[in-house]
Amino acid sequence: MITDKMTIQQINYLNIGLMIVAAFFAFRWPFETFLFAYAFFGPLHYLTEISWLHDKNYYTKGKYDYIFLLAVGVFITLLNLRLLKNVPDGTVTFVTFLSFMCALVFVLTNSIPKRIGFIFASIIVSVFMTKYPLFESIFGAFLPTLIHVFVFTGLFILVGALKGRDLSGILSLIVFVAISIGLLYITPDRSAYHTADYVRSSYGYVTPTGNFTEGFISLNETIRNVFNLHDFGRPNIDQETFIKSVNDYFYKNPTMLAIMAFIGFAYMYHYFNWFSKTSVIQWHNMPRSRFVGIIIIWILSVALYAYDYAVGLKWLFFLSFSHVILEFPLNHLTFITIGKEARSLFTSAKPSKPNKQAV
Repeated sequence: MITDKMTIQQINYLNIGLMIVAAFFAFRWPFETFLFAYAFFGPLHYLTEISWLHDKNYYTKGKYDYIFLLAVGVFITLLNLRLLKNVPDGTVTFVTFLSFMCALVFVLTNSIPKRIGFIFASIIVSVFMTKYPLFESIFGAFLPTLIHVFVFTGLFILVGALKGRDLSGILSLIVFVAISIGLLYITPDRSAYHTADYVRSSYGYVTPTGNFTEGFISLNETIRNVFNLHDFGRPNIDQETFIKSVNDYFYKNPTMLAIMAFIGFAYMYHYFNWFSKTSVIQWHNMPRSRFVGIIIIWILSVALYAYDYAVGLKWLFFLSFSHVILEFPLNHLTFITIGKEARSLFTSAKPSKPNKQAV
């Protein structure tokens, strides 16, 4: 790989360029950029990251801790495919929060009593908090999506900047933040931008009965609702016209297009960031048989997306959600590392050498 021969500084500057590329496509074609990145880069990212995490024992203290996290991925996949019936509302949020907290204790201690106590406390908190809409939005909608691809990616960049303490790392963090803010707040005239029927059917829309189709549109609706961006009110027009106005809002409104550009950028750069740091994290060091298997599954997955995006989503849901869950221990370790590096700024300690945690 070309990045095997690059220095950390060169990789940082490469990533600045990749941020600009991702921002350009996301700004120009927000929905299309997201759909392409998710279908083409996504499967290869899931497979290679899970492979890499497995070789790192998922950054947990217990050898088999990952089995619980993987079981969560299986359970939520069964829920997503509607293979489990009569499940209480909020179950996905409850289980996601619990797995997030379990990942923390998996990183901190191997003590069985401490683990049991912490997990029991997490269950109590989750039962109490699940009834609150904001908690539901954060752990049910945002954690597996935007928090994973944007917040944690930003934190990984921050770790690199704190460890390296050089211009390239700091500049990459500044550019990442600046582009993100710019995409959200720059809303030029988009009257000439139109999405094809294929794009709408793949991303999702509101049906004539007023329900959201399967896809990603529910994420946009959650953002609209949480940030109180628009009130559709009570329709005083016929149902068909009202539903059309709702879909037009998601696909034509300047604010929603800006949000979609941000989402497209977050996902595309999340994948770029992973694949550009081969020499740092060494995710490509794996047995040849595993590599061949990954490539075969990736090609098959992309072909399924090309055939029918909805089929691709169902096929990849387990890998998509599981790679998020399995990364939780590393996410917690990243918070811990940021704290240590931030404290070292106020001591005489030398900056840490960049290591393979920075993804």
